[in-house]
Amino acid sequence: MKLVFYLCFYLVLTQENRIKKKVDILIDDILKSMSLAEKIGQTAQVDFIYLNDAQGKTQYHKIKEWNLGSLLVGGNGCPDDESNITSMGSCINANNSQWKKVADLALAQGISVIVNISEEKSTTVIIKPLLGTDAIRGNQHSVGEILFPHNIGLAASNNVENFKNSAKWMRDSVIESGFNFVFSPTVAVSHNPQWGRFYETLGENTDKVKQFSKAFVKEAQNIELETEHIHGVLTSVKHFIGDGATINGYEEGDSIVDQQFMDVFIQNNIKGYEGAIEAQTGNIMVSYDAINGVAMSVHPFVNSILKASEREGGLGFEGFVISDYNSVIKSASFDLPRESQKIPLDKAYADSFNVGVDMQMISENVEDYQTLIEKLVNETDQDKPKIDVKRLDDAVRRILAIKDKMGLIEYNEVIVKKYNLQERKKLEIVKDKEQEYQDALQAALQSLVLLKNQVNTLPVNKNSIENIILLGDRYIHIGNGQYKIFSDFDNIGAQNGGWTIRWQGYNGNDYWSGDLKNKSKASSILDAIKKRFQDTQIYYSKYSDPTNLDAILEDRNNFRNLLIANQDQFSQANTIVIHVLAENPYAEYMGDINCKYCQTKDKKGCLYNQHDNLYQTESQATRLEIKTGTYEKQLINNILKGQSRVITVLLSGRPMLIEDPLSFSDAFIAAWLPGTTGGEAIVKSIFGEYGFGGTNNSFNKLPSPWISTLDSIKDYPKYDSATTPKIEDPRFNTGFGLETTSINYSILE
Repeated sequence: MKLVFYLCFYLVLTQENRIKKKVDILIDDILKSMSLAEKIGQTAQVDFIYLNDAQGKTQYHKIKEWNLGSLLVGGNGCPDDESNITSMGSCINANNSQWKKVADLALAQGISVIVNISEEKSTTVIIKPLLGTDAIRGNQHSVGEILFPHNIGLAASNNVENFKNSAKWMRDSVIESGFNFVFSPTVAVSHNPQWGRFYETLGENTDKVKQFSKAFVKEAQNIELETEHIHGVLTSVKHFIGDGATINGYEEGDSIVDQQFMDVFIQNNIKGYEGAIEAQTGNIMVSYDAINGVAMSVHPFVNSILKASEREGGLGFEGFVISDYNSVIKSASFDLPRESQKIPLDKAYADSFNVGVDMQMISENVEDYQTLIEKLVNETDQDKPKIDVKRLDDAVRRILAIKDKMGLIEYNEVIVKKYNLQERKKLEIVKDKEQEYQDALQAALQSLVLLKNQVNTLPVNKNSIENIILLGDRYIHIGNGQYKIFSDFDNIGAQNGGWTIRWQGYNGNDYWSGDLKNKSKASSILDAIKKRFQDTQIYYSKYSDPTNLDAILEDRNNFRNLLIANQDQFSQANTIVIHVLAENPYAEYMGDINCKYCQTKDKKGCLYNQHDNLYQTESQATRLEIKTGTYEKQLINNILKGQSRVITVLLSGRPMLIEDPLSFSDAFIAAWLPGTTGGEAIVKSIFGEYGFGGTNNSFNKLPSPWISTLDSIKDYPKYDSATTPKIEDPRFNTGFGLETTSINYSILE
């Protein structure tokens, strides 16, 4: 019996190897038939907006003209009604149907290559472009879509199923929109919460980072084992290696590693890539950051660690490596905040290719890029920067191999027969919005972490509650010298944070109203409260004109008087205050805190610029702290003290100093950035419709330490010993999270 089993196993392996060998021969034959211009074009990924003419019309024919291997939607790009990509105006109509038109126009511009399949015969193949989009925790560039919690929240759920579900529904939505390449997952290990991308990290437990990464990639790519066909979307696992480990949490910063402890650094930051490669990710993106002053886009670790075989001590990655947005150009132009040496652009590109980067993500100047790479390939002076043609061929071969697996190379019958190609299965996307919503809601529920629960404030029995008071307003800049007040208990944008619709995200509910709200099933905390209580029981400030300061002050005074008038009805038995604090949405360096380069007069090395995020203050914040507003504190201390229980909810992308709100809160929930279902999840947890910890108390746990002082993260992390760096004396340790019981309302009723 064993003999039969091993014989069958051998035959299957032999057949798979034979198929693989045939495909490899085909890829080589295509490569031999390509011109130098076609090869160079395949190594470029270009922002769609660069295809626009002076009138803003997207010139899709440029894709074929420039032989482009890939395009991407920049963080702020949206299609208009004529499929022109713009970063101006609103994205309110940018749904999957609009994006599908863009994708169809782009995919129709594949390049035709005449392949010599024998001495007498040739035939044509069409190589289509990869279409890249940010999909950090859902198809976020598309309006009306359900969005899961950001990574740090998913990590707090401590449930790998939530990563699988997030990947599955993102995958299906992106496929529906016509795109095929997603810039996710980020597999950074959590280090310093001053980093503006901390919410993209996966916690400090590296074994779990590996597990989460592997599960996400496997579900997103949906690879058929026998043929290795990718039926899902290509994942770009990022950002290799050590993003999140930069000193002081600087975006595009420098990881400080004592050379004798480099193995400690690598082992603590490599796990996400190990998991992704085990799941056969087709792409990995290198980081903007540097290690000891050497930028990752030109760092030899790409070859020596990522691509080197396991026998050589590497990971044996067989897919292709892509740079981050203009990262090679930045390596040539900027020395700070990386504290790296500037290098000439031709040397930067030569070094990048030679260390193993296969595709360059660039925003513009395609012709200049192509001319420069051609010059580097044709260079004969050994003392000048050069890209060997064999290295260029290796890069293109890797790109084509992935495109073949994705069905992005169109073959005719002649090719199919000669190379014995396997027919691609057609998989239908089964849309189930209700199941998607339930999966996102489960993830949001399990992501919330209960940090304080004085005298079992939670769960609150909703049948005993007669009055709910909602507090939590922010009067903030919205551009052009204007300010507006946002109530964070009714702010779906704040629940989602950055990378939502556009790069920096949005405050408010503009993208979650009317049909878009119904389609996305989005809910704020106020929405969820209104599902459960009559309007007469809910107290909150209603602003007649949220941009008029005089009207705001008058409305606040009226609300204060309303609370005073009803004060005798409030008691701790029948009244709760839900007090919501929130960070402004932000992404990347616009969320960095306390960068020393932003505190100098010339600001050299400071990436922070209010132009990129109008919600942020003109100068970068220097303290990772959040406090209760003066108005809310007056209401709590002067009117509601002793007559209600205060439940504080923090919407943030990271741990913060919270001494101020924690001191007067009876219960405190760290909600992270819980996504479109966040409001419903928070309210369910408050009223015991969900018990913190879940049935076995394994969910709702901190994935990284919660800081108690800023000194604990000063000049942190440094890899200067045989042990991994740790935050000292945290207020709450990794794994902390109080549990509560659930309330069975059906029995009570």
